Amino acid sequence: MLSGERRDQIEPLLAKVNGLHERMWEAAIKGTRDRAPVMVVVLPSINEIIDLHSTHLALARRHLPLPIMAVLLGTAAIGIALLGFGNGRVGRRFSLLDCVYGTVLAIALWMTIDLDYPGIGAIGVSNRPIVEALAAMK
Repeated sequence: MLSGERRDQIEPLLAKVNGLHERMWEAAIKGTRDRAPVMVVVLPSINEIIDLHSTHLALARRHLPLPIMAVLLGTAAIGIALLGFGNGRVGRRFSLLDCVYGTVLAIALWMTIDLDYPGIGAIGVSNRPIVEALAAMK
């Protein structure tokens, strides 16, 4: 998980990494100029590094779209309403069934939302390797 302090450190490091990518690309172009065989080996690898970094950042910043989140929460609300309506129609409560259903639904929603924000939720996906790699690029 990311603390507020680490979160503040990431943006400057990312800006520095972008500058390093530009310097790396310029050095590769300069070093391989007029040497086609070397250019064929070096430039695609450097381009792939830059593309992988961009892809990783895009995936890390992507979240569930608001309409999908609204449908998830709306479906949960409808399910609970139907459960209550069914209990009312029958004229008695099925406490164990209601508790199990409510618990499973709450856990599923919590996990979905928590995993959508891996840096701040209770289910933490560590980004320590990324932070260490960015710090090493200083």
